[in-house]
This record gives sequence, structure tokens and C-alpha cells, in this order.
Amino acid sequence: MTSTERRAAVRWRRALAGAALLAVVVVAGPAAAHHTKPHQEAVAAAQTALFEQKDPQAVRRLLEGMWADQPLDGDTPYLLGLAYFMLYDAAKSLPQFEACRRIESRTGGVSHQLDCLYWSGRAHALKAALVWYYRENILEGAIKSQRAMSAALDRYEQVLATAPDHAGTLLSQAEYYMAAPYLPPFAYGDVNKARALVARALVLEPDNPRAHYLQARLDLYYNGRRDLARTGFAKVRQLVDRGVGGVDGILLRRWVDFAQAEVAFLDHDFTATIAYADAYLRQVPDGAEGYALKGASLKFLGQQAAGEALINKAREFNPHVRRYREP
Repeated sequence: MTSTERRAAVRWRRALAGAALLAVVVVAGPAAAHHTKPHQEAVAAAQTALFEQKDPQAVRRLLEGMWADQPLDGDTPYLLGLAYFMLYDAAKSLPQFEACRRIESRTGGVSHQLDCLYWSGRAHALKAALVWYYRENILEGAIKSQRAMSAALDRYEQVLATAPDHAGTLLSQAEYYMAAPYLPPFAYGDVNKARALVARALVLEPDNPRAHYLQARLDLYYNGRRDLARTGFAKVRQLVDRGVGGVDGILLRRWVDFAQAEVAFLDHDFTATIAYADAYLRQVPDGAEGYALKGASLKFLGQQAAGEALINKAREFNPHVRRYREP
């Protein structure tokens, strides 16, 4: 269990305990709804939906509306923020995590405040990635992306000032220092530092799937060890299949499919590439890079027209999608 998962489990137990204790409540108005048994039960159900059923849409259905508009507890915006993050909606997740921080600051919830601060940083990093990925021009995309990434880095530093061994934050910094394909080229530049951060995270949490994923990417693109990358991605899949990793484990399920597709493509195993790309696209139907990679593979297999059609489809989703080598 990762440190983030342990803190989530504490929040879950607290929500369940609150639901059990509130047997009789008098409803005095909209604000009092946050202290009712239905609200506590909704929070507990949202915990189950998120961490057991892996269903962020269910969290939205349970918590959006009156309870989310003026939250008086930290759990409601925290869970909604995670749900929006899992749906790649940075614009909606950010205000939820900021609301969580304000509430936890007032109530003195130090550990929960740290979680909200960390995920606020992750949401800013997601915003940076999305701004760059869907940029209309390079200059504007780079400026907006760098601004969001600076906010993310500031929050990471705040987390580490309180918890120097916060593995999730170390890995988030490592992602920044790696040449991440979803950030502008001058947003990173210290791969050695990324290596050190990932290595430290693996010492702290040997079964952290995100750490193994980033190590595999380092092996694939910077260490010249495709064999280790192949083993690393397989390890990530094993951990995710065991349910390790919490929210990151859910997100990694799609990215490990794509990562293994890239490895297969480099191995010239185009049939396997297509199989992994299809698995990725079943989870991300608008994943431009999946269509681009599958299209290039089809061309290598002699299916020129079908391959070109998929590459064009990829460009419809994102004109800046990576162009893979073709025969």
C-alpha cells in the first residue's frame, strides 16, 4: 500500500464512522445538510465508488449539487477533485482541491490538508499537460503550460517541506524533470535528477506502480535498456492488476497498455503493437496517440489505406499528435 493509499484509507474509515454515528439529525437548512446522515452516507458511498469500484462518474453523481456547491467538510471536495482528476478535467478538479485545502486549514486537518495540497499540484500539472497537448500555437501553449507547471512545482515544494519522504511528490517532480511528451520542450531538462527521484521513491515504496512506470520510461528512452523497460512495464501491470496504487493505479492501467504498445513497436512486433493499442483505445476512445501508433503498425503490415485512415483520425483528435515511423 502506498502512502497516498494509506491516507485515503484513513479518510474512508473516518467517513464510515461518521455515517454510523449520525443516527438522528434535525435538518435546519442547506448548510446543515452537510451534517446529515444522507450526506455522510453519500461520502462513504463515494469512497467505495472511487477506491473499490474505480468509478469516478459515480462519485460525481453522489456528490455533485448542494453538497459540493458550499462544502463544509474536506472529504466532499477531496473526493470530487479526485474524480475530476481521473476524468482528466483539470478545470473542475482544481477548485475542489483548493476548497479542500481551505476547509482543512480551518479545521486543523493536517494530514488531509497535505493530501489536498499534493493533489492540487497534480491537477496543476495536468492542466499544464492539457494546455500544451491541445495548444493552438506554440508560444501561447508554452506560456500557459509553464505557468500551470510553476504552480504545480510550488505545491510540490510545500508538500516536501512538511513530508520530505512523500513518494508521490518525488515522482511528480521526476515527471517534470523527465522529457515528458506532454510538456513543452523547455519545461524540463534534468534526467539525472529524475533518475535520483525515482530511485528514492522506489526505496520508500518498492511496490509503487507509478515509480516502476517512470523507471521503465527512463530505461526505455534514456538508459537504452529496452529489456528492462519491458520487464518494468510488466511489473506495473502486475501491481495494477493486484489493485495497488489507488488513483494512480487506475490511471496507469491505460498508460501501461500504451507503453507496452510503444515497446512492441520498437521491437517491430506490429501485431502486438496493435493489440496493446486497441486495449488503450478501449479505455481512451479519443486517444490520438493510440490511433497514430496503430496506423503506423498497420502500414508496416501492408495495410496502407487502413493505416493512413487511422493516422488521419489521430490528427483530427490532435493536430500535434506524434508521427511514428512508417515503412
